[in-house]
Amino acid sequence: MRFDTIYENLVEREEHKKSTEYKRLSPKMKDAVDEIFKKMDAKPSDFLNSFEKTIKDISKKFKVPEKKLMGYFEKEMLSI
Repeated sequence: MRFDTIYENLVEREEHKKSTEYKRLSPKMKDAVDEIFKKMDAKPSDFLNSFEKTIKDISKKFKVPEKKLMGYFEKEMLSI
């Protein structure tokens, strides 16, 4: 049997919800982070170019501080 026939592309959806930092967030912040990951999954190639704008838009939509959202992503990057 060839590897190509059994290979599946694994999508790591909802993986961020398993982290300790995510579990510490308030429900409102969790919703905001989930929305950011949803946008990232929708357009992964464009996401890095518009990350700051996305953070700004999501913070207004969910009424959470931009600094807290950025802080969450910084903590997640440091824990990797």
